[in-house]
Amino acid sequence: KMVRDFVAKEITPYAKDWDKEEKFPWDVWRKMGQVGIIGTAIPEEYGGGGMDNITHAIVAEEIGYGCSSLRGTYSVQVSLVAKTIMAFGTEEQKQKYLPGMATGELIGCYGLTEPDSGSDAASMTSTAEQDGDYYILNGNKMWITNAGIADVALVFAKTDKNAGARGITAFLVDKDTPGYSTQDIHEKLGLKASNTAEIILDNVRVPKENILGEIGRGFRVALAALDNGRYTVAAGCVGAAQAALDTAKQYAKD
Repeated sequence: KMVRDFVAKEITPYAKDWDKEEKFPWDVWRKMGQVGIIGTAIPEEYGGGGMDNITHAIVAEEIGYGCSSLRGTYSVQVSLVAKTIMAFGTEEQKQKYLPGMATGELIGCYGLTEPDSGSDAASMTSTAEQDGDYYILNGNKMWITNAGIADVALVFAKTDKNAGARGITAFLVDKDTPGYSTQDIHEKLGLKASNTAEIILDNVRVPKENILGEIGRGFRVALAALDNGRYTVAAGCVGAAQAALDTAKQYAKD
């Protein structure tokens, strides 16, 4: 009920204008963090609500009822990034990122898709070459939700170019790392208030402590994250469908 009331007051009346202006509503996102909407599925010890997956889906459904763009930001933030750090991260990684993600002060993005590598993620060309205690990342990621506003990117790159899916490793890359940059994408067909961007990796030097999971096991990390992401995308679409039905029903009566 709290989420539904919040959406009715703070999101639904403004969603059309955000979409027209391709404007991400920072003020509303911060309010969502303050009242606990963003951190619902993040454990309490990391500043979240510690709620179960059903609650997580209900939150996505209610946000989707008002604005699919904001639901997309929520899905990437919690399902694709935070829950993946929870599942595969070290305690240091969890302490560094999860409390800020629970409040919305830190935003995450998920860098898997490339200009020439979509559903067949194993054919990615981004590389990560070891250099002592660091990895040097090069490549491009495309159509990345939140990338232009994110503080941390979960980036997948090949540490072994000849091993296919078994040569992929996941990295947590902070936005201020030299060589890391983004380019916003505009004039999309939908979800215009959700930031979408390209990620450019130009000799990005990432410490080995930022590997998420194991070296060469990044494809497993990617698939686990996508399972979580599809869950809240589906729930959000239920909300959008319900909003369409309610609107059509009211229109027919009027």
